[in-house]
Amino acid sequence: MHRVPTRSHTVELQPDSFALVECEAERRGLSPGALVDDLVRNDLSPTPSGDLDDLLRRAAEFRAMLPPIDAVALARESRAELEARGA
Repeated sequence: MHRVPTRSHTVELQPDSFALVECEAERRGLSPGALVDDLVRNDLSPTPSGDLDDLLRRAAEFRAMLPPIDAVALARESRAELEARGA
């Protein structure tokens, strides 16, 4: 396995903020440090072209290719499935 070099930094968080990080990291099966690294990469990385409008346009184009979803029908099907399981 190839390991990416890292640099150690200390970030001070309020106790309730750190508790949120710990809880979400556990939910995702990550260490708190790995979660913070993931959040920083996803939230602070520039878009590939550096243009947010371009990113939003491409996202809209992608959404247009997806089939429509009937949320009410999906909820009914899910409910029926749960009831059939005896939940």
